[in-house]
Amino acid sequence: MKLNVIDIKQNQLLTTTMLVLVALLLFGSNIYNHQIYGHNFAGDESATFLALMDQIQTEMDLININLVANNQPLAKEHLNNIDELYTKNIKKEIAERNERIANEITSVINETKLAIEKNNQDISSSIENFNDIIGEAISIRIDSDALTNATIHALHFANLINSIDLTYADALGTKPMNMSAMNMKDDDNSMSHGNNTNSSSNSNNNNTMSDMKMNQGVSSMASMNNDTNNNSNATENGTVTNIASYQTAKELTNKTIELFNSTIKQNIPSNVTENANAIESGLQQLKEMIGSKAPYDKVMGIIHGIIQTNTLEIFNLPLKTSK
Repeated sequence: MKLNVIDIKQNQLLTTTMLVLVALLLFGSNIYNHQIYGHNFAGDESATFLALMDQIQTEMDLININLVANNQPLAKEHLNNIDELYTKNIKKEIAERNERIANEITSVINETKLAIEKNNQDISSSIENFNDIIGEAISIRIDSDALTNATIHALHFANLINSIDLTYADALGTKPMNMSAMNMKDDDNSMSHGNNTNSSSNSNNNNTMSDMKMNQGVSSMASMNNDTNNNSNATENGTVTNIASYQTAKELTNKTIELFNSTIKQNIPSNVTENANAIESGLQQLKEMIGSKAPYDKVMGIIHGIIQTNTLEIFNLPLKTSK
C-alpha cells in the first residue's frame, strides 16, 4: 500500500517530534535545571513578614548558642545578619503600627551587641524577651484572619524553604541554582539573608516581615555547639565554607519542620495525604542531608523537586508571573 504525500509528511513530523522529546529527556536527566525545580511563588506581605521574623529569631537564637560555646566571631556574624534583616524600612513599618514595639526590638538588638562585645555567655533572658516582642510585632502587623489563613501559612512555609536553599548554597560557597526566594515578594518588598552572596544588593531592598515563636531545644544547642567548636573540621571536608550560614540553614530547617507539624499539616485536606506524606518525608531528608553536608544539587533537588512541588499541588499556590 502506497503512502500519499500527506501521510509521509505526517510520519516525518511525528518522528522528528519524538526525536526532540527523547533528546530533551536525555539532556534533562544529566543536569539539574533550575527552571525545572524552581518555584517562583507570588508574594504575600503577611507570609513574607512571618518568614522574615522567623529568620530574625533564628539568628538571635544562634547568637545565644555561639556565646554559650564561647565563639564570639560567629555570634557577631549572626548579629550582622540581623542588622541586614531588620532594616530601617522594617522598623518604620512596625513603628507605624506601634512605635514602642519597634523601639524595643532595636533595644534588644543593641543589648545583644554589647553582650557579644563583653562575651556575656548568658543572654537567655534577652532571648525570651525578644521572642515576646516579636510575638507582639506579629500581632500588630498581621490581621487575625490572616494568621489563620491556610494559603498565607503555606506561602510562609514556602518562603522558609527558599531561605534554606539560599543559606545552604552560601554555606557551601556556591551560588543558588534557584533564585525563587528573591522572587517571592511583592513589588515593593523582598526578603534577603545577610550571608547570601547577593546580600549586598538585596539589603537595599525593602524587606518585609514575620513569624511565630520558636523555642530553643537542647538537642539543637548540642548540635550547634559541635559546629562552633569544630570550625576547621567543617571546612576540611571541602564542603562547608561559611559556618554561620551553615548554622542558619540547619536551624531554619528545624524551624520549618516545626511549622509544618504545628500549622501546615492541620490545613492539608484528607484527599491529598500522599502529597502531605511526601512533604514530611522530604523535610526529614532535607534535615539529614544538611546535617551530613550533602552536595548542594541534592539538597536543591529535595527542596524544589519534592517539598515545593507538593506544597504547590496541595495549596494551589499562586506563581509569580514574569514581568
